[in-house]
Amino acid sequence: MKYNILIVEDEKNQATIISKNLSHNGFNAVMTHTKASALKSFSEGRFDLVLTDYKLPDGNGFEVITEIKKMNPEILFVVMTAFGDVEMSVKCLKNGASDFLAKPIDLNELEKIIFKLLQNRMLIEEVTQLRRDVETMYSAHNICGTSEILTSQISRAVKVAPSDSNVLIYGESGTGKELFANLIHYNSERKKKPFVKVNCSAIPADLIESELFGHVKGSFTGAYCDKTGKFESADGGTIFLDEIGELPLNLQVKLLRVIQEREIEPVGSNVSRKINVRYLFATNRDLAAAVKEKQFREDLYYRINTIRIALPALRERKSDIPLLTKYFMNKYNVSLKRNVREISSEAMDVLIKHSWPGNIRELQNVIENTMVLMSDREETIYVRNLPENIAASISHNANGPGENAGDELDKKLTEHLETVYAANGKIDIGAFFDLREKAALNWALKKMNGTKTEIARFFGIDEKAVRYKLKKYNI
Repeated sequence: MKYNILIVEDEKNQATIISKNLSHNGFNAVMTHTKASALKSFSEGRFDLVLTDYKLPDGNGFEVITEIKKMNPEILFVVMTAFGDVEMSVKCLKNGASDFLAKPIDLNELEKIIFKLLQNRMLIEEVTQLRRDVETMYSAHNICGTSEILTSQISRAVKVAPSDSNVLIYGESGTGKELFANLIHYNSERKKKPFVKVNCSAIPADLIESELFGHVKGSFTGAYCDKTGKFESADGGTIFLDEIGELPLNLQVKLLRVIQEREIEPVGSNVSRKINVRYLFATNRDLAAAVKEKQFREDLYYRINTIRIALPALRERKSDIPLLTKYFMNKYNVSLKRNVREISSEAMDVLIKHSWPGNIRELQNVIENTMVLMSDREETIYVRNLPENIAASISHNANGPGENAGDELDKKLTEHLETVYAANGKIDIGAFFDLREKAALNWALKKMNGTKTEIARFFGIDEKAVRYKLKKYNI
């Protein structure tokens, strides 16, 4: 990409020399010689930087800066001034110029200034774009799943995000607790500030206090210099304490004080430092039970449990498995350079029936494992492609749940018809169809362990319809 530079210089020879030099160095340069022509050219084109003389036939560089800033506040300016016009240069710098050069112009120096300014601009734009990408990545729309049990928690996270309330995210390992923490931070007013993540179970017990609160030089053996802790690093932003249930009891007291007083005291120091931090916590432990067992402080539990988000296990939202599977297939098609387009219904049945003790993380690993071992030519995932332990954990039937379902139901209904016929010789056809539907639902409930999402998928109807029919027949 070439950068476009607008030159505003009334001395035409000087403008030509500068233009040729910039063109030689890979820039697109446009020359103008008055304030009016500069404003016209700027309004009609796209420029990244304006190089303007201070003295112009119909105005000055300060006026050029003021007018162009109205059209594009982000534009970069370099002002050329006569030697000794320091006051004019300072005035321009205070009003939007990025740098200035004294005449006669040193072309090498001009080149260095322009490269430096444009490089800084490029870095700023990259950081801005990266921040936008991260915010988009952690938007609610990018969380895979449409089940009611999940979407209710997504809605809860979005509602709490703009506040500064403490949030406790509960869920089994692999359910997406860190993903929800990201969602909350990047949808909050603190999204441009630090987001510090700490896994309380991954830090050795003898180091965790120093990691969290920092330490001063000489506070213990090996403390050769001052260290900034995680809380201070998160100042102005958000800190996410994952596996908070693993925090030692002696540090729970100190954490409680930090949350209440909003200040920290580094190890070896008696001077407190104020911090402004938003707290997010996550755990896969039942903290209420841990409180009863004296393994977690009750006062800390109530302090961190202001807002609770409970993430469902994957086995509780099996209707989301097809969507998640497709998501991971698309992901690994890109990273593994595969072209896997679909998954067979039999293979999907295996995935849906699996209990998923490792939740979404386990499903992701299964899809990655499957696609890594598939040949480049294969475009469909079959049961034979799945890891042996997944396929073996399911008593799989290629015809789906209940191969002999129809025969079993027909036998029971035939017996019923024979009984009714023998009794009075006639039957209400509407009641018979209700009886047939009720029998089918009873059979499915037993066969599928009461999993309504699986029943809905089996009969090809909406889950709400299943709930309605169960209520209708008082099942």
